[in-house]
Amino acid sequence: MEQDVRKRAFSPEVGLFRRRPESSEKWWTPIASVDLEEHSPHNIALTACGLGIVMGFGVCAAVAYGWTSTSVFSLYVAIVALYHMLEYLGVALYNPSRTELGSFMFNPDGDNRYTVAMAVSVAEYFIECWVFGRTKEPSAITLIGLVMAIIGQIIRTLAMVTAKASFNHYVATRRAVDHQLITHGVYRYERHPSYVGFFLWAVGLQTMLKNVIATVLFIVALGYFFTKRTRKEEAFLLNFFGNKYQLYKDQTPSLIPVAAIGRISKTGN
Repeated sequence: MEQDVRKRAFSPEVGLFRRRPESSEKWWTPIASVDLEEHSPHNIALTACGLGIVMGFGVCAAVAYGWTSTSVFSLYVAIVALYHMLEYLGVALYNPSRTELGSFMFNPDGDNRYTVAMAVSVAEYFIECWVFGRTKEPSAITLIGLVMAIIGQIIRTLAMVTAKASFNHYVATRRAVDHQLITHGVYRYERHPSYVGFFLWAVGLQTMLKNVIATVLFIVALGYFFTKRTRKEEAFLLNFFGNKYQLYKDQTPSLIPVAAIGRISKTGN
């Protein structure tokens, strides 16, 4: 009888932790048990808690250190943490059936290229702080980058909120029942507001850090990535919505802020 009670206590349906000890004789509950592939309540809570701690630490450090290179980096960390929280929240609120642990977007392309890019930007910042010193101190360029990042985050979040269930982090190859063509709100002025928002956010952060190399690399890499992605996505949208999307496409520009990509709206790709 006692063993049955212990087994039920450690079942996946009870408590915050999915895994139970190998032996039912263990009466204790593990402090944390994280399976990175498991979209479970405790994994969501632990991830969100970690991001909240990082964001709070970043904001507090930014305030404590004043207008210095240390505070700029602390603010950078807080903004990145906020981005990942909003990515998950946007899907969880409006598209819960498609929510997964990957909705935090730590590895959006599945090849860790985002992680590598962010690591390169951090490495450049610290190396240049060590080598060049005072050139990394905050200036008008820092403020410009910060404003770009904030505007980019607002645009991307508005895109998710406006599209609701029709928003997807990945290119949809099949039209779902609830998939609608969104042409109002920010989509009235831009066919791909979430891409524009991310572009401004990512490049703005590198500008804020005064990372010359990373800024150029981000512009080139994101320009190339979004060129391919928009062509692929719009091909499916034309298949899903036909003339309705063609009319919307003809009337609404693609304003991804890379000069070469501006031709996309003219070529129809």
